[in-house]
Amino acid sequence: MMVTVIKVLSVGLTVAADLFYLLSLFAAYKFFSEKRRNHRSDQPPVTIMIPLHGADSGAYRSYEQLCQQDYPRYQLIFGVREREDSSIPIVERVIREFPDQDIELVVCAKTIGENLKVSNLHNMLERARYEHLLIVDSDIRAGSDYLRRVIAELSGDRVGLVTCLYRASEAPGLAGKLEAIGMTAEFAPGVLTARLLEGVKFALGSTMATTRARLDAIGGFAALADYLADDFMLGNLIAEDGYEVRVSQYVVETAASHAGFMGMIRHQIRWARSTRISRPMGYLGLILTYGTALALLNAVLAHGSEFSLGLLGATLVIRLTMAWLVGVHWLKDRILRNYFWLVPVRDLLSFAIWCASWVGRKVEWRGRQFEVSHDGKMVEVRREEAYAAQID
Repeated sequence: MMVTVIKVLSVGLTVAADLFYLLSLFAAYKFFSEKRRNHRSDQPPVTIMIPLHGADSGAYRSYEQLCQQDYPRYQLIFGVREREDSSIPIVERVIREFPDQDIELVVCAKTIGENLKVSNLHNMLERARYEHLLIVDSDIRAGSDYLRRVIAELSGDRVGLVTCLYRASEAPGLAGKLEAIGMTAEFAPGVLTARLLEGVKFALGSTMATTRARLDAIGGFAALADYLADDFMLGNLIAEDGYEVRVSQYVVETAASHAGFMGMIRHQIRWARSTRISRPMGYLGLILTYGTALALLNAVLAHGSEFSLGLLGATLVIRLTMAWLVGVHWLKDRILRNYFWLVPVRDLLSFAIWCASWVGRKVEWRGRQFEVSHDGKMVEVRREEAYAAQID
């Protein structure tokens, strides 16, 4: 009886996953076919904030592109916590080679919470000149029209934040390729489906354009200081405050990690575990995004029956069609196009990570061990253990 129930459940979940893929395809079509209008007649001055922690691969190229924006007036602030940070010589080179650009480097170790990136941003904010803020990850690359197009969408009284989808600009090794494929063939469709079903209630760290007024209204960076998923929380708090979080049609590029396969796995586990702890029901629903694994599991349970193999074939056709159209056709992902055959491998890896993430509450981030609480906040494990030892 139990075996029959499991077989029926696997078929039902696989069919539901196929429907999810079709819904994702529709969500992407709807998003990319929208005619966006430039709602701003002005181009307000903007402060671009780039928090740093060590030198990224190709960092100079990323910073150079930010210095070459087709925009009349903007400021660049780079922030580090330590004077020995390896990114400082690169920033100093940028300052030398772009003397007419308004660039500042902030070095400050002040801490306001467990998330050191947020503390970095808080320290940088004191040097920001302008009301409009654009926070970007340190490895982001974009064309000269990036700032103009993103700020154009931060218009009207109800738009509180603008964020961007992203694709990888490079992918070193198999681990980098699998991570890059996940960005456009898995993550982006999920974002666009969420946008279609319930609106966007989160932000993506690749790009977060907002204003001081919106940031102050949610309590500033201090409101994010203890959260692991600070980008998610920034968008979430602004959405809860009654403002629209908008996904721009501009797609930026990011450099995939050079940390190797295990480094990539740790990064994926960290994201998955923090999401599971913060939003357990929503995370449980992610099982419907793993159609390839579900269809394969169903075929195994059915001992390769004609029906199960047919369902597996249909699932792969739907899944690969969605991945090609979203990732290659619309997001213009060259890495996905060149290594498209890795999509099923990435699907199986993602399912394994999803399963593994249900065990444990600890994550590793930038060489530190944290335990994530039910509300998404984190506490450094060693600090917590030291405190317990003092009590004993």
